[in-house]
Amino acid sequence: MMESGLAKLAGKVIAFEGLDGAGKSTVLGVLSKRLRQAGCTVFLPRSGKDHSSRPARMIRELTRDRVNLELRPRAERELYCAREAQILDEQVRPAIARGETVLLDRSILTAVVLGAYGRGLPRDECEMAARMASGGLDPDVTVILDVHPRTSKIRKRLDRARNPKVRDPSRKGLSGSGLKERIREGYRELAAERGYLLFHTERVGPSTVAERVVEALATGAPPSTLEDPSDGVPVWQTAPEHGLTEALAELPENIALYMTRNLIAGRALRRSAATREPRLVAWALDVEDPLLPDLATQVPEHALSGWIRRPLDDDDLRVRLMASAPAAVARALRHLDDERSDRMREQLAEHAPGEVLESLAGREDDLARALRQRLWSAGNVAQAAIGIAGCHGEDAWRLRDELFERDPAMALRSLKGLHDDRSRQRLERYAPLAPKAVLQAMVNDGRDFAHGLRRELLSAGREVIESLGSLDDEPSLELREELAERWPSTVAGSVSALAPSARIEALLDRCKAHGAGDVHVLRQFAAREERDQRPAWKRGEDLEGTED
Repeated sequence: MMESGLAKLAGKVIAFEGLDGAGKSTVLGVLSKRLRQAGCTVFLPRSGKDHSSRPARMIRELTRDRVNLELRPRAERELYCAREAQILDEQVRPAIARGETVLLDRSILTAVVLGAYGRGLPRDECEMAARMASGGLDPDVTVILDVHPRTSKIRKRLDRARNPKVRDPSRKGLSGSGLKERIREGYRELAAERGYLLFHTERVGPSTVAERVVEALATGAPPSTLEDPSDGVPVWQTAPEHGLTEALAELPENIALYMTRNLIAGRALRRSAATREPRLVAWALDVEDPLLPDLATQVPEHALSGWIRRPLDDDDLRVRLMASAPAAVARALRHLDDERSDRMREQLAEHAPGEVLESLAGREDDLARALRQRLWSAGNVAQAAIGIAGCHGEDAWRLRDELFERDPAMALRSLKGLHDDRSRQRLERYAPLAPKAVLQAMVNDGRDFAHGLRRELLSAGREVIESLGSLDDEPSLELREELAERWPSTVAGSVSALAPSARIEALLDRCKAHGAGDVHVLRQFAAREERDQRPAWKRGEDLEGTED
């Protein structure tokens, strides 16, 4: 019965939509295999991230490339429509004429959701642009794979931890977490309005979701009859009365490792998972984890990532790993300016020039200027920007201006720690175009101008709170209090390094109440409890892991 039901899909167009990390690639792979077994000839215009259409690939790169920071929402929408029009005319219509079943990884609906919900353009204009681009060819079936943006983020972070390829941030990623939240709501609203098939992917693996999609398409069964009521509840949502230990026991191992990154409370879990998930465990280590020496030899880029600011000692891992892991060692020298670390920089410069360049952040002494001049062209734009962050001199501004010409989104990183008129002008100019990058550059910036800009950028998302860093002035406290119910875990994390007071305790109580059952919140409270157990050089830093 299943095969005969699938055979009826011959010649149909089925589109899949949803946030990245929802499992579309896996579902498409399973469905295409099952359709072929049922006798259908299947065509996929896109496999993974690559379109088989060259013009479509070029349009995608144009919209993704962060250098195109000035690309505006209406132009972006038209480019998305142009990409889908190209795919429909070049590939989909001929495939339909051949009697093939077409499976689309995204469709013209993407342009509508991104434009109307993500960017705030008038929905009727977006619908009209989509109709013109489609030329009347709409998918026969649209499937929405629904996932919470924070779950999507967790999956992507875990993937990067396991597979640390160099991935340049996309232009869309510069908008902040709020964009994904709005896009998700758009998909959900349109699914309810138009009857799209919506499957939840929070607590079930993509293979299970794929089988449910196959059954729904073959039998016509509504998704709600194939799912468990809890499938739409994020995996990081637990019983309100649970503490962190109880919550972790319910989580899949990889999610539990994510939630205990940098926490002493995660040591037992990491010890048990070290042989199965060495890369993920190394990424999750706290700075004094007993596993660190062994894993540093296996996965130094992860194991040493938390050692920034750690003073060198006589038996330092960084000294022992200089020959085998020069890049990881050089990066871990950032914020150190003693004679020994400078000798190490000189030795590492040939083998890890970009990372040595990064390690010079905030320094404008003679040695730093000489190394910077020598290595400037050897590092990428991100490394160069990090390497002059906090530098105020004219030499640094000359280099900074060069970076803004090449890649303004990355150049914004170099403004962190600067509180002058020139930095203000850059932040104001790029705030509408790259709000996330601007907010990251404003961490610990307590100027009146910065506080005003944060309020203008509230739609960017949680990054507004993260930009407060360890500020404890009145505007910072007021903003945290206003947003505690909206982003309880982020607010709780933002006060982790602040001195205790009645006001802070009241704020934390609100975060705990409004974030009951959220493991992100439990994690932040565990971090606060562990603060005094962390080494002194680490206590002043914001806890990294789930909020970055």
